[in-house]
Amino acid sequence: SHCGACGTACAARPNTAPTCVAGGCVYTCAAGFGECDGNAGNGCEVALGGSVAHCGSCGRSCLTANVSAATCTMGVCAITTCATGYADCDNDPSNGCETDTRVSPSHCGMCGNACMVSGGNATCRAGACVVASCDTGRGDCDGNASNGCETNTTSSNTHCGACGAACTLPNATPRCDGGRC
Repeated sequence: SHCGACGTACAARPNTAPTCVAGGCVYTCAAGFGECDGNAGNGCEVALGGSVAHCGSCGRSCLTANVSAATCTMGVCAITTCATGYADCDNDPSNGCETDTRVSPSHCGMCGNACMVSGGNATCRAGACVVASCDTGRGDCDGNASNGCETNTTSSNTHCGACGAACTLPNATPRCDGGRC
């Protein structure tokens, strides 16, 4: 009521508790509130328990990398929507929607969908697993990643040495041996 001089009261500011220190008014934010805009005159203007822009503390935004929508409940962020093509596969809202599911071989198209193919190596393109390469002597001749490198090109008469390389010999019964007709 008499801070620095008789009759000089500390001004009331929203969500604060004023004290007089060395003749000057000092304001402390009430529990759960923060002075986040740098304007002490409007008090502690942010309820930190529910603010998406200042969740739990000033400046701690729930809208981190690739997050389209989030909530703040009791000072804890939760991601509700990721940007198209992204996902929060590690369930850590602090780093946002960290996984690009369009190109991640470990999370292709969705979290936990690892790309694997029989007889070769897979990769993720546009959110779908595709065959990146086949082991020596194998081929993905039907173009179907789900069955991998299904063709043995060392012994297939219709795909001898490579997909589509058929063994045809006039007046003979062809055979593929070691990838050669």
